[in-house]
Amino acid sequence: MISMTVGFIVDLEFTWGFQCRVAGLSKTSPSFYYPPPTVILGGIAESIARKYNIGENDGKKLIPMLSRNLLAIGIKPLNCIPITYQALSRIIAVREAGGVRYPTPEPKYILKSFDAPARGHTLLSTVEDDAPQMKLFAVFKGDEIKFGEKGFKLSENDFWRIHRLGSKESLVSVLDVVKVDDSTLNKTRNATIETTYSFPIGGDFDVKIVGRPKGLWVEEEYIDPFKVEGYDERENPIVNYMFGKKLIKFKVPLRSVGDFMEKPTCKLEIRGNIVAYEYKGEVVIGYG
Repeated sequence: MISMTVGFIVDLEFTWGFQCRVAGLSKTSPSFYYPPPTVILGGIAESIARKYNIGENDGKKLIPMLSRNLLAIGIKPLNCIPITYQALSRIIAVREAGGVRYPTPEPKYILKSFDAPARGHTLLSTVEDDAPQMKLFAVFKGDEIKFGEKGFKLSENDFWRIHRLGSKESLVSVLDVVKVDDSTLNKTRNATIETTYSFPIGGDFDVKIVGRPKGLWVEEEYIDPFKVEGYDERENPIVNYMFGKKLIKFKVPLRSVGDFMEKPTCKLEIRGNIVAYEYKGEVVIGYG
């Protein structure tokens, strides 16, 4: 039996930034401005898998389980500006060319076993003495997640244990986690609201931007975090992304170099099954 709606507000501190590259473009693909929602779900899933000793093959099934319960997810910068760039990195080349498989120990082919593509990174730059920080707001249908014949309860501890978002170098520390129960999670429908968090646009997500947003907002296209169904060949999220399937656009807020103290804010008119979830002035947009 699924319990009542529950939200988690998480303060994240990054070591330097992160690597979450756009799939399918080329080996020199750029990095996103912020970790995509599915990467965040992956961070939660990894935390849960370590907690319950779930292996890699079964652990990847946790993301679809979380996706089915997901109602809303948004992220915003607290003190940082994302700077995307590409850096040359030496990597092992895994390929087949001229009948030879690489990497290979044969001396005459050893140089062809390596490559140095420009790989995308996102540096989170601050104008303060503190490390770069972001705030995450996620809302689920309930804290009970069904996993096969078993199940578990989503708790603050699962968010406290998140240690990276992106590649293995994309280290984060969790500074604070607030669990918001259904009784204190305010819900607003068919109204005009303001948010400072990233939010989906387009498709069946019925929102309309009212007026001109305050600050800088850009669009990024992600794997739809509400429709992650599985990892078989037909439903592999990465393959779907490369072929333009099951994607969703998000409006994401960026701090401006010219006016860093101005918080990006967007006024929205929400309709239909779209709900604004609010707790102590923090508002994230999602499904009802």
